[in-house]
Amino acid sequence: MSSVKLWIGAVGAESAGLAWLLLAPTAPVALAGYLPLHALASAAAAVAAGRLLPRPYRQPRRWVWASLFGFNFFVPVIGLAATLIGVAGGHLLPLLLAPRVFGEVPRPQFTAAGDEGVARRRGTAARAQLMNPQAPQASRVEALLAVGAAGTPATGGLLRELLADANDEVRLLAYGLLDRREKEISAALARNRRLLALAEEIDDRADAREICGRIAQLYWELVYQDLASGDTARYALEQTLVFAERARGDDAGDGARWLLIARAHLRRRDLAAAEHALRQAAACRLPRRSVLPYLAELRFAQRRYDEVRRSLLELGGRPGSETLAAMQQYWVA
Repeated sequence: MSSVKLWIGAVGAESAGLAWLLLAPTAPVALAGYLPLHALASAAAAVAAGRLLPRPYRQPRRWVWASLFGFNFFVPVIGLAATLIGVAGGHLLPLLLAPRVFGEVPRPQFTAAGDEGVARRRGTAARAQLMNPQAPQASRVEALLAVGAAGTPATGGLLRELLADANDEVRLLAYGLLDRREKEISAALARNRRLLALAEEIDDRADAREICGRIAQLYWELVYQDLASGDTARYALEQTLVFAERARGDDAGDGARWLLIARAHLRRRDLAAAEHALRQAAACRLPRRSVLPYLAELRFAQRRYDEVRRSLLELGGRPGSETLAAMQQYWVA
């Protein structure tokens, strides 16, 4: 039997069922006469529609027919009409039912010119470009990508300033860069906390101290890179001190831990504790050159400017270090 005859039979059986509903004397009689005719119409429509579907959509045939029958049977009249319209539309507009395939495009050609352009915009030039709202958007985005690639702690504050930028693309890109850095550190913190729990579970004190040192450094990076502010920054500094002390343990000669403790106290403006930690760091085998910059910062916060000058002069200048030389000249003048 052809699909057209099946459709005619389905429409005829449904029409007969509806006529019986209208002419039957009682509701039970009407329902008893309508349901067989409606089931016959639904089955005929399911078979006819299944035959007209594209070949990839006909398998598995039994389940396709069962789905179409259920749709037509449980949605009287409307289901039959929808099935008929769908099949007719599928043949009139074959693209609607044609299987979607992916096209192949040629591989793009990449050059290093873009990277060179990004690399040229660094430091002060990139900051000036970013903070100029009149600059072209493409140039600002390029400078922002260069800043994000640099990854230096000084860029955290700049990215945070750009969160209030009027340009949507610059603002969203700055947020994405900050969020990526924060998520990287947060993931490393979660991983090291799990390792610490395992080390404590097996009572491996040496590994636990080493892991505590890494956790302290990660918390410090949140503050140092300006990824945390307000209460979050205060919490990060507290955790830095807690885990740095745990990493140091009873080893009073751990100069690197003392220096981290001093830096955290300096950021908290706890100058007395910072001075004690710096003295302990200097008493250890830590190179004095590593302690002097923070000692100068401490003396400046204490308004002991003569000692700031002495610290900078003792620090000395490296060959070709014009920035440090200029800073020394300023402080010793």
